[in-house]
Amino acid sequence: MRDERVFHLNHPDWITKYNNQVTFEATAHQAYSGEVETFKELVQKRLKEKGWNDVRPALSVTVRKFIMKGMLESHLGGRPDTGVQFLKRVVNLLEWGRLVWKNVHKDDRGVIFEDTFLRGVRSMHLMMSTNAYSSGPSLNSHLEHLKEEAEDLLKEIRIMIASNNLSKEELDPGMVSSFCVYPAAIAHKTIGFYHAQKARYSNGASACISFISGATEYLQAANIYPVDDEFHAFYLTCAMDCMRNAGMSIGDFNQAAVALRAAVPKMMKIWAFSILQRGGRDEKIQAHLRRADEMMKLVAEGKLTLEDPVPF
Repeated sequence: MRDERVFHLNHPDWITKYNNQVTFEATAHQAYSGEVETFKELVQKRLKEKGWNDVRPALSVTVRKFIMKGMLESHLGGRPDTGVQFLKRVVNLLEWGRLVWKNVHKDDRGVIFEDTFLRGVRSMHLMMSTNAYSSGPSLNSHLEHLKEEAEDLLKEIRIMIASNNLSKEELDPGMVSSFCVYPAAIAHKTIGFYHAQKARYSNGASACISFISGATEYLQAANIYPVDDEFHAFYLTCAMDCMRNAGMSIGDFNQAAVALRAAVPKMMKIWAFSILQRGGRDEKIQAHLRRADEMMKLVAEGKLTLEDPVPF
């Protein structure tokens, strides 16, 4: 949950062993399956009869089972839409439990109901939802839902920061980054994605405004990540895509290119090989840097100015 890019399978029988382990734990703790609404009453009844020592591990296994199922469906099965549904179940279960047992101590209800855990799941859900996006009949409603969820996450993070209390939990720096800082970047990236997609289904001034908004959000996402993280560089390129489509100034485009050029060698020390890289990350980066070089050459020759729009 700290960073899904670390997910790695190095044994051919890992899936078999994992399924056996899940079956064992789910059976031992009588974990739940299916839609959350179908077992809420069962959980409440079980809690009254057997207490937290029985219910807590059952809910923990249920939640983690759903998270892993979502990850496997999305990343190994190539079905991100199915993966999204499993993560949505987790979000629903955690939000319901936090409300129903809001006065119950963490040691009783379990760490799955803590702020950081829910924030981590919501971030994963946003990332997977953008991957599952398709231009089908539900285009507009799907995009609007993504934007609303991202804005809700940002609002929660801002309230947390304004209260000058990152969390009531004891967190190490890595936990703060993974569950308090990077979720904001994911939210900004999601809103940037929303605006970029809306622009592609709009015309004229409306499309231009959406692309500008997309560039702004992608830049915010990029600047939250450390300069040696591939997401810093990649979201800079996403911002530059929006700048070009919006006809923003060459000066703005080149400013992003300068930051991108400085970030690439730092990124390559850690992220030379990744799923993002195999998906064309480096080609996209180099294409933008070449475009920036070409335009700045024309600026130096007096054929363009920094205030001119980026040629499409």
